[in-house]
Amino acid sequence: MKKLFTLLMLSIVAVMNVNAAEETLWEGDYNVDWDLPDGDPNREWGGGAGQDVTSYFIIGEKINVYLTVAGTDYHKCQFDTWEWEALPGVDAAEFSADTKVTIEVTEDIAAAVAEKGFRLHGHGFHVAKVTKGSDDQPAVEEEDLWTGDYNVDWDLPDGDPNREWGGGEGQDVTANFVTGAKIFVYLTVAGTDYHKCQFDTWEWEALPGISPAEFSEDTKVTIEVTDDIAAAVAEKGFRLHGHGFHVTKVSKAKDVTGIKTVTAVVKNDGKYYNLRGQVVTNPTKGLLYILNGRKIVLN
Repeated sequence: MKKLFTLLMLSIVAVMNVNAAEETLWEGDYNVDWDLPDGDPNREWGGGAGQDVTSYFIIGEKINVYLTVAGTDYHKCQFDTWEWEALPGVDAAEFSADTKVTIEVTEDIAAAVAEKGFRLHGHGFHVAKVTKGSDDQPAVEEEDLWTGDYNVDWDLPDGDPNREWGGGEGQDVTANFVTGAKIFVYLTVAGTDYHKCQFDTWEWEALPGISPAEFSEDTKVTIEVTDDIAAAVAEKGFRLHGHGFHVTKVSKAKDVTGIKTVTAVVKNDGKYYNLRGQVVTNPTKGLLYILNGRKIVLN
């Protein structure tokens, strides 16, 4: 079985400078040591400020983790959910020099992280950086759909236009949500201690497969438009809501060929389909499937 995990060979000099095609999600110098007592924040990485990167675990995405060795003779990093379960198909990394680990997000990994979160734990290393994307791919050229400085705060009263983004002048970007498109949302933190953005339709339904983003510094969120997202937005529109942030730009990747018209086809054939519409011959318990036009979790 092909590994879904890439560890640079230790004979290769690890490159710690990220190409422009990689987008930095978190950067710092965070020691991880599983020998620390319960409750110590450095027993794992993933629960601290700015460390929630769950919304970036999108099928087909590459998540890169940069690790530096600490002053011990043993260095091991494990890639888990917050329920101590290894990410599906991702092995622990044992290393003796600074290295970079790339996780290629499969459907199983995306489902596990969406439900149970993502964290790193282990011994004898520091986390230096977490990025998304690949340094062997050209940077994505973007086309601006909207720019400005729009405060969003769900604590405002009903009827206040700043309770959400999406209904104001020039903010209707629904036509750009075609299958295969990439939509980028740029957010800056406002003067509060809590910053959260949710990506919904105008019926208060989360976009399929898109988790809320919690962040502590200016950030960029990428939405990779699936068939389900395209259908939801075409029917019910797109908006942002949350607390403690300003929207400064919404853009899309250029030169994306998508499906301009989304037609929902319900197959009542008793077969299990994944969210990409592919037949699954051996469905796995606990995962989400489509059966006779309905989404179910197999028990």
